[in-house]
Amino acid sequence: MRNNKVIVVGSYNVDMTITTDVFPKAGETVIGNKLSYGHGGKGANQAVAAARAGAQTSLWAKVGDDQYGEQALDALTLEGISTQNIQKTQDTPTGMAAITVNGRGENSIVVVSGANWQLSAEDIEKDCDILTDADVLLTQLETPIESVSAAISCARKAGLTVILNPAPAQILPVDLLRNIDIITPNRIEAEMLTGITITDDNSLLKAAEMLHAHGISIVLITLGTQGVFVSHQGGSKLIPAIKVEAVDTVGAGDVFNGVLAAHYSDIDAIDEVVSLAIIAAGLSVTRTGAQTAIPDLESIKAFQNEHLVAVAG
Repeated sequence: MRNNKVIVVGSYNVDMTITTDVFPKAGETVIGNKLSYGHGGKGANQAVAAARAGAQTSLWAKVGDDQYGEQALDALTLEGISTQNIQKTQDTPTGMAAITVNGRGENSIVVVSGANWQLSAEDIEKDCDILTDADVLLTQLETPIESVSAAISCARKAGLTVILNPAPAQILPVDLLRNIDIITPNRIEAEMLTGITITDDNSLLKAAEMLHAHGISIVLITLGTQGVFVSHQGGSKLIPAIKVEAVDTVGAGDVFNGVLAAHYSDIDAIDEVVSLAIIAAGLSVTRTGAQTAIPDLESIKAFQNEHLVAVAG
């Protein structure tokens, strides 16, 4: 299993996390148990997951010219992630996410994009050559769609494998979808992209086939505790999740995508890398926080060996 050179184009946010027994209803006040601050944002989370899984990783993003932006650069550098493509904006603060986690480990999140929304297509296009020194582009939808499209177009021209995590959920242009190799929606995102309500294996397959019709080679629909539905020209299957006790599900999807990007080589090895990414995501929900919960490759492999988790075949 190879270690890729991964460029993540995406977001960095300060995570303000409140734990409470139950989510408040509209108009209701509940007492929280704990307040903590941490590093987050889907782009940064995925970059950290890829780096800890062994990939040579770079994050392309924007942060504010403020204390949080400086802390972001320091934290990413400590992870061994290249920050040379992270720009500071003078007039817009670093993005922030307000996260509430209930007693069952479920989360509710409000994101204020801040500097993330200043990453433009022009920022990407003028430095397209950066992408030539990489194997994989991983991107999401917490920056403007124009910047995502520009990154995907540049990566396609450079011959990179393009992975899109289409989150947060939104309808996407067909031209963008045509340039993607691997797409990783969850159930809600897959339903929004395809218009198909997913209720069973048949509707899962129909949703995947619709995404394939846009030219996407590999469709990975993440299904939480059920696992991941894998579909490509060679067939389809459900690779089950590992059984763990969830404490905090924040960032689990980001961990899955980061590990996938770190180790994907070709379609013949897709089951192996998906199985590894599932273990990583599963381990992450047993810990609190987003980046603090991301396991390293040694921990992932140890779990795999200890529990004799076989590659789905």
